[in-house]
Amino acid sequence: MKRHINDNLEAMAKQLYDYWFVQFDFPNEEGKPYKSSGGAMVWNEKLKREIPQGWTAANIFDELSVQYGFPFSTDLFTEEPTNIPVVRIRDILENSVSAYSREEADEKYKLQKQDLLIGMDGNFHMNYWNDNVSYLNQRSVRLRAKPNSTVSILQARYDIAPYIKAKELRAKGSTVGHLSDKDLKELFVLVSPNADFRNKFDSILAEIIENRCEIESLTKQRDELLPLLMNGQASINYHLSVLFLFSYII
Repeated sequence: MKRHINDNLEAMAKQLYDYWFVQFDFPNEEGKPYKSSGGAMVWNEKLKREIPQGWTAANIFDELSVQYGFPFSTDLFTEEPTNIPVVRIRDILENSVSAYSREEADEKYKLQKQDLLIGMDGNFHMNYWNDNVSYLNQRSVRLRAKPNSTVSILQARYDIAPYIKAKELRAKGSTVGHLSDKDLKELFVLVSPNADFRNKFDSILAEIIENRCEIESLTKQRDELLPLLMNGQASINYHLSVLFLFSYII
């Protein structure tokens, strides 16, 4: 159920993005689609296309907080939980942590919910992060919305995803692909003067992350309960109904 809701939320966000930032048919002052109703368009040299008058294109480093991961020593990795959960490239898609570190790291490497993570080697995995406790490992980068910007993380992802994907495809069949600082500094986002666009995207992303966290919590409870049922430590009737409920919600 929650996964289905998130699928719908992401589809809605993508549709809004296509209307507002690709077709530029966001509601104008009269509530009509901007471009289709004759809204003024101007040429933008950075993007090599027309954008609405009053909009700009900006480098991601200007509109977002960008932070590369910390070079954790693999010799200090451990499977035993510590207060430094480490997010590696392999963890990004699954929103999981597969290693911990005994090494201290600056707070600037600590992730927050709704950060956008991008792996910079091999397949350039992209995903939003779900917690406020993990630390980012080297060869990954996180993008975070700035409080004073109208650019949301959802919009930023859709803006840069085609360029990241193209870079990944060009690298296939030759050597292992790498994203560099230079590559990232060539990425641009659209900047609209309308803060309502960001507010809408932020509310969608917040709901997606909340649902993900609930799914993770319920999945953990289910996985802890199953062994108890199998070895007879838990009563069958009540806990089977609970498991059914978990499966329905998840």
